[in-house]
Amino acid sequence: MSKLILVPTDYSKGANHALAYATALAKKENASLLLLHAFHVFYNSSDIGHVVAEDLAITNKRENKNMSSLCDKITKTEKISCRYLIKQGLAVDVILNVIKEKNPQLVIMGTKGASWLKEMIVGSNTAKVIEKAKCPVIAVPENATYSGINKITYATDYHTSDITALKKIIEIARPFNAEIIVLHVSDDELTPPTEEEMMNKFRLFAKKRINYEKIKFTLAHGQYLEKVLQDHIKKEKPDLLAMSTHYRGILDKIFGTSTTQIMAYHSQIPLLAFHHKQESVVFIG
Repeated sequence: MSKLILVPTDYSKGANHALAYATALAKKENASLLLLHAFHVFYNSSDIGHVVAEDLAITNKRENKNMSSLCDKITKTEKISCRYLIKQGLAVDVILNVIKEKNPQLVIMGTKGASWLKEMIVGSNTAKVIEKAKCPVIAVPENATYSGINKITYATDYHTSDITALKKIIEIARPFNAEIIVLHVSDDELTPPTEEEMMNKFRLFAKKRINYEKIKFTLAHGQYLEKVLQDHIKKEKPDLLAMSTHYRGILDKIFGTSTTQIMAYHSQIPLLAFHHKQESVVFIG
């Protein structure tokens, strides 16, 4: 059975970028695409039943035509398997339900930048899916361009669940022969020798459990996680930044939102986010 990639779309610029990214990735990994469009018909309580039913039928017919055309184009031009679903309901609820029903190995969505105030209070559909989905999610910025995957950075906080995440990252990296950088950001609460010791122990722990040659482990220092990650991106130029939802930083304490959500807005490269249960424990060497 081939790998299944779920791609929610609302036909926006951001969604189209995500679809192009998903298509290129599916072609490289011999995966199939499942496109998903959620629609919601608004009506007043005074509207009579047959009017509502008629609106739903018209909308459903229109969306079937749009999605069928989109899927057929991908199948013909890219020579990959493509199916689609149309569901009525709010986008986040529909996406999460389809994830449970279809069990995709990966979700790829577009994300659009927002003001700090708006993103902290309202958030985006993509950020909400990242926090709740049980499978990995790639958030593709609307201005990101796909040019292959040569380097992937994974930010670790030394959780045992990072091994599971790294195995999934390797599945993405291997077809591209991409380099993987496992990065830990130290806030200098521990001494440098202690940090080096922790990293060395985690490196040995990880290498016994994963099989991939092009992987290296590195330390960075800084009080502000987002800034350190952005500096790393500028220097190393990874094609994909990967994080786990349990990776919380100072920004979380201040604004009450996860670093993965913030990076989904501000990163200029796609963000691969893994959801892990709260009981995920920190590795102890």
